[in-house]
Amino acid sequence: MSKKIFRAISLLAIGTIISRIFGLLREIVSANFFGTTKIYDAFLLAFMIPNFFRGLLAEGALSSSFIPVFTEYMSEQEKKKELKKIVDITFTLSLIFTFSLFLIFFILSEMGIKFLKFESKWYYTCLLLKFTFPYLIFISLSALYTGILNSYKSFFLPSISPIILDFFWIFSLFTLGNFFGNNLEEKIFALCIGVILGGIGQYLILVPSVRKLNYFPKISFNFSHPAIRKMKMLFLPIIIGVAVGPINLLVDYSLANFLSSGMVSSLWYATRLYQLPLGIFGISISTAVLPWLSENVVKKDFDEFKKNLYYAFKILFFTLIPSTFIMIFLREEIITFLFKRGIFDINSVKLTSYPLFFYSTGIIFYGGISIMTRCFYSFNDTKTPVKIGVFSIITNFIFDIILMKYLAHGGIALSTSLVGLLNFVLLGYFFQKKHLKLNYISILNSFFNLLFLFLPSVIFLIVLKYFFVERISLLSFLMLSIFGSLFLFFIFLKLYVKLNLKKESE
Repeated sequence: MSKKIFRAISLLAIGTIISRIFGLLREIVSANFFGTTKIYDAFLLAFMIPNFFRGLLAEGALSSSFIPVFTEYMSEQEKKKELKKIVDITFTLSLIFTFSLFLIFFILSEMGIKFLKFESKWYYTCLLLKFTFPYLIFISLSALYTGILNSYKSFFLPSISPIILDFFWIFSLFTLGNFFGNNLEEKIFALCIGVILGGIGQYLILVPSVRKLNYFPKISFNFSHPAIRKMKMLFLPIIIGVAVGPINLLVDYSLANFLSSGMVSSLWYATRLYQLPLGIFGISISTAVLPWLSENVVKKDFDEFKKNLYYAFKILFFTLIPSTFIMIFLREEIITFLFKRGIFDINSVKLTSYPLFFYSTGIIFYGGISIMTRCFYSFNDTKTPVKIGVFSIITNFIFDIILMKYLAHGGIALSTSLVGLLNFVLLGYFFQKKHLKLNYISILNSFFNLLFLFLPSVIFLIVLKYFFVERISLLSFLMLSIFGSLFLFFIFLKLYVKLNLKKESE
């Protein structure tokens, strides 16, 4: 089973890597055009609001409630005939929810424009929100199709579908920017068009694959279907459970908007970088392992459940420990290499590298949260993550208010990492208490063994940065640092495995 999970993780990770590379290219182009400016701060907030609901409803609650129920119906022969009906009803509910939200926010945006001053950051946020919000309608349908494909253990195409958004984002900047005008306040509307086209494209690219599985979603108002009732029971608690990240991000960026100009966009760039390894590895691992965990619970094969979970954590630590240290020690060089061009100057580099240090300390915690949350969902337990989630939202807000007074936007980033640690510990504690006794000592041993094995690479990074950062080209330095540290890590890991095999044979 672990080989199948590894294959799924690999396919998903490859797709995610391709997607993240294009996403990074998108940010590089955006940094060149807009840097850390006031208007880009406003756009990012306007883009984050539909993204908030995407994380909350579409890729969050919908996927997490849909996949376990859909998998259950797939695993029972007599229920398989109901699968198409479930897809039709979920398709209809998605359209109703998202279109209703669009109308509400369109009206609120119009009201905001009338009452806010033209010079205000929030004025531009309200103005742009009218054009970015339709993205939610199409990306929600894309999330439903992703849930269907993931249930059939098809991960690659959904993982690369975000490339469509990146393409239209970049395309709009190069081709539509001058059409709207010459200044940044006018060019920003080109990005709004790119976002809408990207959402439509992300939906359409998945349609052929879903149709090959013989699903042709149509409107259905049979909301009393047993599967939908079961999803409803999971849906509301899951909304609060998965809302932790999106709500915390929205709070973080909104508070940063009260600081000086450029704080929101610098947090955005830093977030994109620290989420790069988290998305490639952490989310890929947890997404790939969920169907197997759900299947283990349905079959009551809890020994296999534990094996799959421990295996997922080993892969998580193996990938995220190196990512964390590389991001911490090379943050300024990475930001300079990727973004320092056009409007993005040395001041923007400093603004971005500062919060990235604090964000990077929480990468492993959020990877662990992603896995542990799916453990609860595989047991159809959504109440526990909800309670922890609500607590985390409150603590994040308190930490933000306290820490931003002393560390500015760095305090907001540190708050995110502290909340991640707290959330991860609480999820682990309550899963052990309510569902299944896990060998956390074994999980911690895996973590500390891999951490110890990476320490020579940490020393290598420190020495290399001290002696060579200004003596060779930036690209050469980054390649030598990253590949050299990983090479050392693999050497010590191989030695460790050989020693263990030798001890076992004796």
